[in-house]
Amino acid sequence: MILKTVKEVCAEGLVLTGGGKEGIFIKEVKPDSPASKHLSMKEGDQILSATVYFDNVSCEDALQILDHAHPYKMEFCLRRKVESTMPEDAEIIHPEVGNKEGSPEMRIQR
Repeated sequence: MILKTVKEVCAEGLVLTGGGKEGIFIKEVKPDSPASKHLSMKEGDQILSATVYFDNVSCEDALQILDHAHPYKMEFCLRRKVESTMPEDAEIIHPEVGNKEGSPEMRIQR
């Protein structure tokens, strides 16, 4: 079974074991720690991945986190500002699923 915790879960209070091919496991959740407040984390659970949210993080802290993580696989969630090239009178109807390429496509009605 794979579980996801809420965003607020903190690693403070976790004792980890393992590593390498066997994986990383929670050896202990210290009582009265931030991690102990969340019943979803239990001793013996394997940590498959961790997401660090960068809202309200300084640039220096973000660089340090990414620098420490650079030898490992990472997945990024990005926000990009896109300049609209649609005419002002255009209206997006719905995503068209199942086009020839198999990917969603937006149709525009004018």
